[in-house]
Amino acid sequence: MTEDQITYNQSDRSYSSNVSVDSFSSLRPKEWELYKSFLEKQSFARSVFVWILSVVEIPIMLFSLYALCCLIKSQRTASVFVIHLILSDLIQLICVILMTWERTFMLLAAYLYTVIVGVYFMAFVAFERYLLVSHPIWHKTHQTLKSSCLISLIIWFVPLIFGSIRPPDLYFEFLWVSVALWIPYPVIILCFVGTWRGLSHAISLTPQKRRMILGTLFLVMLSYTFIILPYSIVCLFNHITDDKFWLNLSFQKVYRFVRCLLRLNPLADCLLYLFMRTDAADLLPSLHCCRRSDTHQISVRYTTRTTQPSS
Repeated sequence: MTEDQITYNQSDRSYSSNVSVDSFSSLRPKEWELYKSFLEKQSFARSVFVWILSVVEIPIMLFSLYALCCLIKSQRTASVFVIHLILSDLIQLICVILMTWERTFMLLAAYLYTVIVGVYFMAFVAFERYLLVSHPIWHKTHQTLKSSCLISLIIWFVPLIFGSIRPPDLYFEFLWVSVALWIPYPVIILCFVGTWRGLSHAISLTPQKRRMILGTLFLVMLSYTFIILPYSIVCLFNHITDDKFWLNLSFQKVYRFVRCLLRLNPLADCLLYLFMRTDAADLLPSLHCCRRSDTHQISVRYTTRTTQPSS
């Protein structure tokens, strides 16, 4: 029975220190049956959730990647970071789909690797928007397509700093995952506040462009706060607690719920495409004011016709 118990948790606990056998032996038979039943139901629900989510997210991500690649022709360097962000999200989704069949350490490491990469690309999207507002001349002269590609290449190697390579696998402990996810958060907040203040001095930007830039940063900060940050907190809490607390059903439910929120991160990142479009500021208000504008046009036409002098 001990081997069966370990197989339920060896892919969920930390890669370097799995749940010990003594922790399982401390469970009573009824507690172990409830714990086993919960894991079986959760595994089925997770598979259904992942497949439903993949049907929605994959077409949206492929469309966003194609549309953002088209924006490269107009020298929009920020779209380079968004392209790599959505590409990392696509790899995340592929790893999650493969884990519905078999959960291996390599797939879990690849998933966490792309999660960390995506978070740092989110930070660079926010930082690029800040430079566009606060230092527009420097941004125009230094932020080129080649420099954006070079920075993106460096970001793909950042997660190796927080992982430990034990050939042939790559391992991420919960502590270092939490640290890696916490670092970009102050950068995103500072960029949002700095951009908010800088927009009041940006005379050359139109009001529509200002709303588009601020909307990009707000979406990045919102998705990070409610999707990435809870998972980082749970990882840190998981590191400082013992194995017995890990086997608590209440903690397991919270941990599973936070992981489901993390699955929604690729869908939130795809919404950045709307704010990277040149006509996004015109597109979004038209969706809400379509009927009002049509009614206004009809009334204007009617009044112009009635006021025309008769020949």
